[in-house]
Amino acid sequence: MSEAHSALEPTRNERELHLPSRTPAMTFLSTSAFSPLAFSLGLLLVVATAFPTPGPLGGDATSNRLPLTSADKMEELIKYILGKISALKKEMCDNYNKCEDSKEALAENNLNLPKLAEKDGCFQSGFNQETCLTRITTGLQEFQIYLKFLQDKYEGDKENAKSVYTNTNVLLQMLKRKGKNQDEVTIPVPTVEVGLQAKLQSQEEWLRHTTIHLTLRRLEDFLQFSLRAVRIM
Repeated sequence: MSEAHSALEPTRNERELHLPSRTPAMTFLSTSAFSPLAFSLGLLLVVATAFPTPGPLGGDATSNRLPLTSADKMEELIKYILGKISALKKEMCDNYNKCEDSKEALAENNLNLPKLAEKDGCFQSGFNQETCLTRITTGLQEFQIYLKFLQDKYEGDKENAKSVYTNTNVLLQMLKRKGKNQDEVTIPVPTVEVGLQAKLQSQEEWLRHTTIHLTLRRLEDFLQFSLRAVRIM
């Protein structure tokens, strides 16, 4: 063997220590070994994209949804409803001149809209969780006929009106599951509800708008007190 040839050729020891280069077939095997992991990650991304987070009922299926799935989310649901009420009140003020009106005080006397008092155990002083839960649940039950009237008769943003009615009912069901003394919850007498419904349906335009505005105002107050109570439960 010539010196030039031996200088270019690796020694036997060098050949034994030299690792062979990766062939295309080996590259494929190496890559395919990770394919189950890559497939699983891809599948998770597809599932996460395909199934949106559940949220409140009513309104637009995409823009009105919030991650509300249990009683632990009552605070977020109350704030969500309050936002819808605020939007409806602003719309009534802008479009129907229904802002703060002293004449509404007389009409309010003819309505039996629920409100929270100190004896209900929902205020920080004298707070009683079970008494408060019972009263809030009863109050929301009493609001239902007025909110159904709001949903049916409101002439503005009907999606917001529907959202207030539907999500208030969702909140009511969540509170029922949380409370222990649900036997004490007062359910409106059907005959009384029928009479009230007939009275609401027969209202002329000004009184109808006034009733809707008063309902929104009173529900807003009721939910704000309820929100404070939920935060300390």
